[in-house]
Amino acid sequence: MNILLVEDNDVDVLLFQRALRNAGTQSTVVRAKDGVEALEILNAQGADKQVLDPYVILLDINMPRMNGHEFLKELRASEDIPGSRVVVVTTSSDPKDIELAYGSYASGYVVKPSGTAEMTKVIDTLHNYWGVCEQPVRRCDQQTQ
Repeated sequence: MNILLVEDNDVDVLLFQRALRNAGTQSTVVRAKDGVEALEILNAQGADKQVLDPYVILLDINMPRMNGHEFLKELRASEDIPGSRVVVVTTSSDPKDIELAYGSYASGYVVKPSGTAEMTKVIDTLHNYWGVCEQPVRRCDQQTQ
């Protein structure tokens, strides 16, 4: 599983990395500290492309410069980044945040667990789910445009 982790909090990134190791999944992870950096990574072409298809975006909501809701809006408006699978992983359990995320076609919404064991369960669940899902095949000319 290729993961773009959009997370500004270094402690949460360490928790995620530890949980990923504990889960024992084979994943490539690229981190963006906010929505602006994530869009730059996703829009990169050729040798600059860091995130390979198929990928999953794990997105925090509360970030500087461009928050998760703003990122989702930009992502869904972009014709260059089709069909991105986004799971919001955030501390917010606010119903408005949940509604906004699903309104922008998030694939899932998870309230961020506080411990490694709980985060490992989230990683396992996501990995198992995406592992059984059929993914669209992109032609080579689509990947290099």
